[in-house]
Amino acid sequence: MIHKSFFHVRLAVLSLALLVAASGHAAGPLNGRVSDLNGAPVSGAQVTVKAAESATAKSATTAADGKFTMETLPAGVYTITIRRQGFADMVRQYVASDSEPARELSFRLQSTRPQAISLGADELNPNVFVVKLDANEAQRQLGSRGANAALPTDFRSVENSYGSHFGFQMRSLDVTRPRNLLGEYHGSLYETHQNSRLNARSFFQAGGLLPSRRNEFGATIGGPIVKSKLSFDFAWSKAEETGYVNGNIQVPLPEERTPLTTDPASRAMISRLFSAYPNQLPNRPDINSRQLNTNGLRDISSTAYTGRFDLRPTGKDQIVFEQRYYDATEKPFELIVGQNPITLLRPQSAHLTEIHTVSPNTTARLVLNFDRLRVSLAPTESYRNLLAPLGITNVPDIAFGRNGDFSNIGPGSSYPRLRVENRFHVAPEATQVRGRHTITAGVLVSRLQINDLQSDNSRGSFEFSRNAGRSAVENFRLGLPTTFKINLGDFYRGFRNWEHAVYLQDRIKLLPTFTLTLGMRHEVVTKPVEVNDRTDVGFGTDANNFGPTAGFAWNPRGGKVALRGGYGWWYSSIYPLLYQRARFNPPDVKVISIDDSPNLVNPLASVAGVDTANLRSGLNLLSPDLVAPYMHVYSFSIERELPGGLFFRTGYAGSRTVKMPWEVISNRGVNVPGVVATTRNVDERRPDSRYLAISTVTNGGISYYDSLQVAFDRRTGRSITWTARYVFSKAINTGDTNFADIGTGRHISMEPFNIVGDLKAVENFDTPHAFSLTFRHQLPTALLGSGLVNKIVGGWRSSGTLTLRSGTPYMLHTGSDAPGFGNVDGIGQERPNILKPAIIGKSVDHPDTSTTILRKEYFDTNLPVGGRGNLGFNSFRTDGTTNMNFAVEREFALRRGGDQFPSLQFRAEFFNFFNHAQFDSYAPHVANEIFGKITNTVNRGRVTQLFMRLRF
Repeated sequence: MIHKSFFHVRLAVLSLALLVAASGHAAGPLNGRVSDLNGAPVSGAQVTVKAAESATAKSATTAADGKFTMETLPAGVYTITIRRQGFADMVRQYVASDSEPARELSFRLQSTRPQAISLGADELNPNVFVVKLDANEAQRQLGSRGANAALPTDFRSVENSYGSHFGFQMRSLDVTRPRNLLGEYHGSLYETHQNSRLNARSFFQAGGLLPSRRNEFGATIGGPIVKSKLSFDFAWSKAEETGYVNGNIQVPLPEERTPLTTDPASRAMISRLFSAYPNQLPNRPDINSRQLNTNGLRDISSTAYTGRFDLRPTGKDQIVFEQRYYDATEKPFELIVGQNPITLLRPQSAHLTEIHTVSPNTTARLVLNFDRLRVSLAPTESYRNLLAPLGITNVPDIAFGRNGDFSNIGPGSSYPRLRVENRFHVAPEATQVRGRHTITAGVLVSRLQINDLQSDNSRGSFEFSRNAGRSAVENFRLGLPTTFKINLGDFYRGFRNWEHAVYLQDRIKLLPTFTLTLGMRHEVVTKPVEVNDRTDVGFGTDANNFGPTAGFAWNPRGGKVALRGGYGWWYSSIYPLLYQRARFNPPDVKVISIDDSPNLVNPLASVAGVDTANLRSGLNLLSPDLVAPYMHVYSFSIERELPGGLFFRTGYAGSRTVKMPWEVISNRGVNVPGVVATTRNVDERRPDSRYLAISTVTNGGISYYDSLQVAFDRRTGRSITWTARYVFSKAINTGDTNFADIGTGRHISMEPFNIVGDLKAVENFDTPHAFSLTFRHQLPTALLGSGLVNKIVGGWRSSGTLTLRSGTPYMLHTGSDAPGFGNVDGIGQERPNILKPAIIGKSVDHPDTSTTILRKEYFDTNLPVGGRGNLGFNSFRTDGTTNMNFAVEREFALRRGGDQFPSLQFRAEFFNFFNHAQFDSYAPHVANEIFGKITNTVNRGRVTQLFMRLRF
């Protein structure tokens, strides 16, 4: 296989070499505009344009509106470099002088200052622990904030833009791009500081803020090694975050902290499990009788560095090498013993890019990347020792459901976890100008190596729910779990596979005012193979992934109006999180589930003496036809420059994501005439007595997204620039995953073979209305004179972002599979019948009103055996986002000359400036005592961050 892949690379390079001949063509101007990420113009930026093979270059400086013009440039391929103090250098290669005639080229510089204020990000509540692995963080942000949908205006086949218009580009090649060699040494020293003394309490917090702080400090240095040949950049940072995290948990009442069972062994185990809860009484009876607001210590330490070398060995070659390293250790907070795992995260990479000038109109690029990720997650020592006095070393998880009557005990069923992931990328590419055409062709060859210990349920997990007429709390005190699940076997696997892509793109100047871009991308994802042949994923190589792209830009009569539109077709992948579930199948692994009051101390006692090879197991199957999902994206927009420095854009953007994976869970307990269905006899009522539940992942889900977007920018002004943006959208899904959900099983259909009829609903990130206003203001120094007042006040800048968004949809479940609360089929997540349809679609957005909307009497949980309720999925909404971030800053020149080195920058940032609480989701399980109540917030209280940087 390796031999074949290298043959493909050699063939691709040979094909790219065919793009070497060029014809003469006319000269033309090159116009552009430089702005920051907010769209505000950047004046005084130096723009250098250099032909691919020429030793000479032309330069210009941007005006007050950020615009520049290069007159009478011969048509050809150019490299454009933009430099401005306070911003990272930008280098754009393979730019044809006539490549975008319909409007000016647009460049957005990344500020070297902190960008959280400009981007409108708010600090999420740290008491919600998220393992930043796979797409977990993306899922969290989508569920709490909704998608940050953008209006796509550039449709290119040279990169995979799957998910990019939602703000999460799921698949992309990280290309390290060459930039100008440094002619002199420069560097910086900086520190960022947060302190609880400067922050505000969150909404549910009882008492004052306990000490916590975050310090990040670092340095950068760069300069020439060999003049005009070799230069370097080095950056290092260290972050330390320590102190108390405040959060809310559900703890036993004093009279509930004793076992009710008479079995001595079970009593001892329940007593030890009770000791996992803090020895504190509930202190928020206004929310819930069991709610405790408390604090836990957390310690996070991380180190990062980046080293970079830029080399120009000849006038025709540019080489850049960059290495990145990050090492983070998190000792988590434990409001309950073992609540979160210890996390060790260590990503690192080495990237090499070479640019070679073949001719004045032809350039070639070669990218060689290596990326490595090592993650270790394990239960804390305090949790591993929780049952040590009883001689029990393998502590199971104790679950009461999400927002249950008691908070869960244990970090979750997925730990311990160890993953080592290697990715190798080889990507040759060539670009050439031929008359009206700018042609780009390239190849991507990627090798993926995944070594992973995914020990789901290896420690076992008990679930306590409402059953047999008793509450979950009563069943826990009696030692009567509803279900015990455990996986037996060896869970370590190593998978290998290849990903290939070939693309061709042509940007055509049909008219002086009209440009058309056409492209095609073909991708191949080979079947993952386990290195020891222990697991067959069940599906084959996905080789027919053709993705066309087309876009246009039209500037009628060369005026101030531009019309843009296009269509793109991009593929996702079948990610390791999904296909690795195939490891949990017999004979190597047994998925065991014991229902209705398994023994708490020895849950496998009921099958004692039975050969484990003969135990019934669940199955985790992947369809043999499983392929990668793909996304159709299309848009049309109208842009116009208005008087007074205003810029207006409106447009429609839509997408259809097809063949998303969904999970069909079959072999459930069914209704048997003459048999009273209980949780105890679920297994006897399964159609196939050889197995427990059978989960099969196949393609089937479809996502629909449509949006109308309107934006106004004030790009010029004496003291203030701003951008206002409004998006009206709708997102619908027919399955249990979304575009960024690279696994499946987060939601389960009540009927195994009617997923569309049961789960079709608005997406979990659907945000019908989203508005943002970003501004930047600088005090007009000309009005302040040149005296002391100007020296003190002049030069200060303020910036901020106001974000208003609708709340995201959320589900509602019965909370039990037992008779009277579920359909008793062995699979949870049933939804009830709705008795008051008028509440459907309501926003459950405040703890004072949530229980008046979600009353238990509004729902009927008496479901037929194997049947379903009529309440739709995602029928209610959570609290929307109302967030304001604000910052003030100033750059102090340390010598005459104004905007020159050295300088000292000071910045004060205020996240959630107005201390507005965004409430988390409600407790969604009807069977739980806290049903309908809101007990947490998504965001933190106001956070103040101070930043200082010395640049030299």
